[in-house]
Amino acid sequence: MPTKNILLITGGSGYLGQHLTPKAAEMFEVYTTYHANNASIKAGQPVKLNLTQRDEVLHFITHLAPQAIIHTAAINPGGDETAMMAVNAWGSRYVAEGAAAVGARLVHVSSDVLHDGRHAPYADEAVPSPLNLYGQSKAVAEATVTEVNPSVAIVRTSLIYGLKIMDRGTEGFVKRLKSGQPLVLFNDVIRQPIWADSLAEALLKLVTLDFTGIINIAGRQALTREEFGRRMLRWWQIAHQDKIETGRAADVSDTIPLDLRLSISKAERLLQMVFPGVDEVLSK
Repeated sequence: MPTKNILLITGGSGYLGQHLTPKAAEMFEVYTTYHANNASIKAGQPVKLNLTQRDEVLHFITHLAPQAIIHTAAINPGGDETAMMAVNAWGSRYVAEGAAAVGARLVHVSSDVLHDGRHAPYADEAVPSPLNLYGQSKAVAEATVTEVNPSVAIVRTSLIYGLKIMDRGTEGFVKRLKSGQPLVLFNDVIRQPIWADSLAEALLKLVTLDFTGIINIAGRQALTREEFGRRMLRWWQIAHQDKIETGRAADVSDTIPLDLRLSISKAERLLQMVFPGVDEVLSK
């Protein structure tokens, strides 16, 4: 019986990683990294790895010698800003260096937040124009990963959600509501949320293709942050709807990109997939 190819997934304990690793384990021998807590890893061999330590990252990857790497690990918005650039930008570089050293196929997960939200819809290769530190870290990551590993596939995606595990954004909303505080949801921030199962399938398809460059992967349906938030809270049957208020991000900060719609036709053609919108996913 032939041995499965080795796939390394960074950030297996993260929200995307929890959806990706079980699917990946059906096709590959999976190893997945985590930083502090491996309790939420759903499949694969857990490996503790500090992405900010270049020697540690390169030693691990060259020793494991995977055939492919999907790099999902990141410090998300709201996380430690000091660590954000170190992990998102330079940690991504070290992973890309490791992939290049062993000839591994690299799929790098990026974000729509590296755009300024003023020129939507954004084409796949639109030049980054970040307004905040998270977007800057993701833009630097794309540039440095491409520099050291020109054959990389870079995926720009949007808000990730699932129907079996509550997404991070909704978790934060629930925590605020249950504490008795009002929850303000923005009606001027537009995103294209992506179902975690669709994104996981797309990433695994990209592993097997020879596509190089940047590609947008997001759901077909554009929703305001308020529309999406209310849909998720209803799905999870969260009460306290009377504590939800409508607000405008533009009144709060000039570092929040407003319209982050992405063109996704290229990805749907390449991957022969349809990325359903939130309402379609919920209706199923």
